[in-house]
Amino acid sequence: MTATPVNKSPNRGSGVLKGLAGTLGFVCLVLFLMAIEQKQAMDAWAAVRDGTGPAVGRVIDQAKRWTADGIEGLETATARRPAPDAAATGVQVLAGEFRAADDATRDSVGDVAFTGALIRLERAEAFRTRPQRIAAGDEVFSADRQTFAAALDARSDAQIELRQIVPHERSQAVAASALCGGQTPGTVALLHRRNRVEMMIFRDRTIVGPDASADALCGVWRFRKR
Repeated sequence: MTATPVNKSPNRGSGVLKGLAGTLGFVCLVLFLMAIEQKQAMDAWAAVRDGTGPAVGRVIDQAKRWTADGIEGLETATARRPAPDAAATGVQVLAGEFRAADDATRDSVGDVAFTGALIRLERAEAFRTRPQRIAAGDEVFSADRQTFAAALDARSDAQIELRQIVPHERSQAVAASALCGGQTPGTVALLHRRNRVEMMIFRDRTIVGPDASADALCGVWRFRKR
């Protein structure tokens, strides 16, 4: 019997090795990219966990500013959902001193200063507040169907900032106010237009809207920038 030699082609073996090398290179590239992405994810998680990084820093700074006015502790402030961002809503950041714009305002409350969550009235008490929501100018605020735009001589698309009045100390209750006829104030509505501010105060336990009692509004006061 005569054995027939098998002809091994060198080109075939080389092609197989090249294919394996290409596959292995692709797998290595995928693993490398996954490793980078995992490191970025771990770094981001570490920043949140350790309280570092610009985003976390902004949240903590905001919470500290509110805490400085005595609203809540830092842990509670950071846990609570933040108020709408001023840039996103178009509402100007309200701060500084404003003088009474008419005799009625001058006689009842005098000038006003806005410092963070604190509203200081010259001739009346100071109110501590916390964010509630943003209302539109054409929104009805009481059962008599009156809108913010009509009450404040504002545009229908004006944005009114609603704030809840809160106690100065956690162990205390909000005090009754002469501004509300001796009853307890509950909500402040603020419209800030460049150098002007209009302020409305509603009695406590009032859900500002079309179902609110027509006499829930304590009054309207108007101010201009100093």
